Order: sequence, then structure tokens, then C-alpha cells
Amino acid sequence: MNTMEEFLHKRVLAIYWIVLALNCVFLYFDLPYIYITEPLLVPLLLLYLFLNDNNIGKPAGKFIFYIGLFLAFLGDTMQIVINNDVFFLSSLVAFMLMNICYSICFFSLHKKGVRKPLPLLITCTIIFLLGYCFIDFLGGEMGDYKMPVIMYACTLCIMIALAVNVTRNKLYHQTALKYLLPGSVIFLMQNLILAMNLFHFGGHNQLYVFSIVPYGIAQYLMAKGILKVYS
Repeated sequence: MNTMEEFLHKRVLAIYWIVLALNCVFLYFDLPYIYITEPLLVPLLLLYLFLNDNNIGKPAGKFIFYIGLFLAFLGDTMQIVINNDVFFLSSLVAFMLMNICYSICFFSLHKKGVRKPLPLLITCTIIFLLGYCFIDFLGGEMGDYKMPVIMYACTLCIMIALAVNVTRNKLYHQTALKYLLPGSVIFLMQNLILAMNLFHFGGHNQLYVFSIVPYGIAQYLMAKGILKVYS
């Protein structure tokens, strides 16, 4: 292992948290450096995974998770131009596909649990009621974005339900409880905060700080959890 690779092995996560903190500062003070820091978050997590994974392409579930992270990178890049309708909708589609990739990955970890769907149905019902109340509260403020947001919320609901499903696997129970399920729930909180800021409070940069922090934590938990599952 060369010096640079050894340094990255030890410091890449520290760099990730530093970049996340810097991004919060740049957002709060409305500085243009967010065009560097925000798209850098997911590549740092991918680098962390690649440095610790000797077989990136197998099994299929893990590789699909990597695809989901790459889609998150695309979403982050496009969401910077959030005032542009085309870019915002494109980022929404990218994150929707990310949710689907994460869901497929979770499903591949515990397929048998779907035969007893009660925990999944309870989870979906709770999230559905929460989403219904939230969308009802925002009402007409969403405008033309209402249907795309509802579709996105459905993929998020499925991802959380399948994370709950993984907790029923004895082999991955602790990892799912410690990383995958909290990561999924934090994603839900992050999206609620982001939607409130975007549609209700007018999209202030200072308030975006409160959504980028849970986003960074959620992506870290997902990456850490997947690495533990497949290591």
C-alpha cells in the first residue's frame, strides 16, 4: 500500500465530515464554494467503500447499492441549481432511483421476510399517514411538484419498509438496527425538512443547513452499514 492510499484509508471519513461541515458554512453564508463541497460528499463515501471493498461488482445487491450512491451524486450535482425547474425535477428523479436501488439492495439481504409482511405493512401505513398529513399541510404550495413529490415519497416508504425487513434477518439484525434503519429514517426526516424549506419557507440557504446535515449522516450510515454487511 503506497503512502497516499494509506493516508486515504485512515483519513477519508475525516475528510468527509470536514467537507460536510464546510458545506454547511458555505450554505449559511451563501458562498459559491458549495458548488465544490456539496457534489464532493458522495464521491468521498464511494472512495471509502472502494478502498475497503476487494470485490466491487459482487454480489449484485451490493453493486446496485453503489449505483444508488452514484445516482445520489448526480442528484446532489443537479440540486445545486435548485431554482431551475428542469434540474430540480431531474434531481428528484435521481434520488427516486437512488431509493429504488437502496430498496433492491435491502430486499436482497432478506428476501424470506417478505413472506410475513405485517411489519412492512405497519411501517408503510405509518409513513403513509405521516406523508398524507404533511402533503395536506403544504397543500397548494407544492404546485406542479405535488405529484412528483408523492411518487418520490412512495419510493422512500418502500426503502424504509425494506430496511425494517432486514432487521428480521438474524445475520444482519444488529447492522440493520445500527446503520440501515436509522439511515432510512434520517432520510425521511431530511426530506421533510427540505420540503418544508423549499415549499413553505421559500428555500432559504440558511435553512438548507438543517437538511444537508441529516443527509450527510444518512448517507454515511448507509455506506457504513453496507460495508459491514459485506465485509
